[in-house]
Amino acid sequence: MLNSTRQIQMKEFIEKQKNVTVQQLIEHFRVSDMTVRRDLVQLEKLGTFKRVHGGVVYTEDLEEDILLSIREDSHKPEKERIAEKAVSLVQEGQSVLLDAGSTTLEIARKLLAKKNITVITNAINIASLLSQNVNLQVIMTGGDVRHSTQSLVGPTTVQFLRQLQVDHAFIGCSGLSQQRGLMNSNMVEGEVKRTMMIVTRHVYVVADHTKFEQTAFNRFAGWEHVDAVISTTQVKEEYQREFQEKESPKLVLV
Repeated sequence: MLNSTRQIQMKEFIEKQKNVTVQQLIEHFRVSDMTVRRDLVQLEKLGTFKRVHGGVVYTEDLEEDILLSIREDSHKPEKERIAEKAVSLVQEGQSVLLDAGSTTLEIARKLLAKKNITVITNAINIASLLSQNVNLQVIMTGGDVRHSTQSLVGPTTVQFLRQLQVDHAFIGCSGLSQQRGLMNSNMVEGEVKRTMMIVTRHVYVVADHTKFEQTAFNRFAGWEHVDAVISTTQVKEEYQREFQEKESPKLVLV
């Protein structure tokens, strides 16, 4: 049972918004950070809410996404190391496909220092960021906007991608395993990721260590098109062994 009218109102607010940051709750209900966090502890006991870094997610619908603004701050040092390794693989004159996501956004930040690179992306925020560098050619795919991930998806996106032949693709995911492959929580976005992998010579999955412990209902690809998974040394040894026992893909830890 919820203990106050405010907690009931907060429950209804989060159910409507689906993904909410702690700061949004502080401002909306005009209470302290401590009060919000205590309320979220009570809400989580209901079983349909999950506290995440910087906010809370309504979890009754398995297809709901965590807001990009929340994910961006999660495990940021890891994502920066992954991004440095990813960008080191890209040479001047090459083309790169960047999937939408918080880790690929870090890769985009590192690419800002490059020149004579063609970047194709379905991420609105990534295209906007890279447009600051006049020495990069930035191409957007087109498609329907998904607000939660700042991505373009749908038939228009897939049709555009199928025309390409790209050097490198960096793909994010919600979860991964040797047995199930690559997973995410939205089938339309998964189709875009899968198409990116098919039209690229070198495919890299970029994932912080927590993705090895996560599952999602949509399996968008197996490992047949993946050259390597770039992650960090925080990956548990049991997951490292699973990849070492297979010839492909390689697991690159930074």
